Amino acid sequence: MEANLCPKTPNCPIFSGILKGTEFTEVYKRQYCEAGEEGRKRCRRFQVAKLVGKCPPNILPNSSKTVDEIISDMKKAGLI
Repeated sequence: MEANLCPKTPNCPIFSGILKGTEFTEVYKRQYCEAGEEGRKRCRRFQVAKLVGKCPPNILPNSSKTVDEIISDMKKAGLI
């Protein structure tokens, strides 16, 4: 796997779920998944998963929610 590609890309649910077949798929992939460390620093999904081991499938890389808000929501829902 190339160094710039996020290690979570092959199994990321945004490509098989909420973004599947949309015009946004390649845009998100370039901006976040294929943008190396800088892309991962901007990706809410990667940031949440790094801290708690997983991220809800409906969270987009550019979510308006903060990492703390996403994790708080996950705790309230009993996901972690």
